[in-house]
Amino acid sequence: MIRRHQGKSKRESWRMAVDLLAKVGIPDPQKRVDQYPFEFSGGMRQRAMIAMAISCNPDILIADEPTTALDVTIQAQIMDVIREMQGQYHSGVIMITHDLGVVAQMADKVMVMYGGRTLEYGPVDEVYYDPHQPYTWGLLGSLPRLDEKQKQRLTPIEGQPPNLLLLPAGCPFSGRCPYELPVCRGEFPALEVVGPGHGVHCWIPVARRETTRAALPRFREAAS
Repeated sequence: MIRRHQGKSKRESWRMAVDLLAKVGIPDPQKRVDQYPFEFSGGMRQRAMIAMAISCNPDILIADEPTTALDVTIQAQIMDVIREMQGQYHSGVIMITHDLGVVAQMADKVMVMYGGRTLEYGPVDEVYYDPHQPYTWGLLGSLPRLDEKQKQRLTPIEGQPPNLLLLPAGCPFSGRCPYELPVCRGEFPALEVVGPGHGVHCWIPVARRETTRAALPRFREAAS
């Protein structure tokens, strides 16, 4: 990457690669730089990928599922590396993940998507503590929590994801949403602004959304 995009010599590129591996926390980088991926652990491979991604000083770093298949300890280390590299290189980070814990830890803003469509977006605190989309409720309701006063079963989202080649004309979450209205399957809802920088696409009237959400176990306990 360095030789192709920065025009450096092979010797200089090798030296820069060693420095990058050292920056992302790979021990003995002079030796590791000449090894194959199968000689690295999963966490070290992720670190090497981060080093490759930042090698050309990008303005935006896109991290697609950076913690998948890693144990919790290694996940935390990888997040620390991304945060450190972001601060050092002043890059924006777009993180694509299903891990809501990672989102809460890393992101300033979140966009909840389903079937390739945006259903809700806004500042993390707004979306987590005042969610308006039933799909967002489902994601948060299926997330384990350590601060619950009573043990509760997780609430899964019923049904199966849609065929992305045959998406419904309306809201892509229709068919799985337990609160859907007849209009939900016919037309995609327009954007509704519900807070500072907080928008939602949902046909359910806002008053009904708030009443319905307040009755759900996860949000009822949070409110109390």
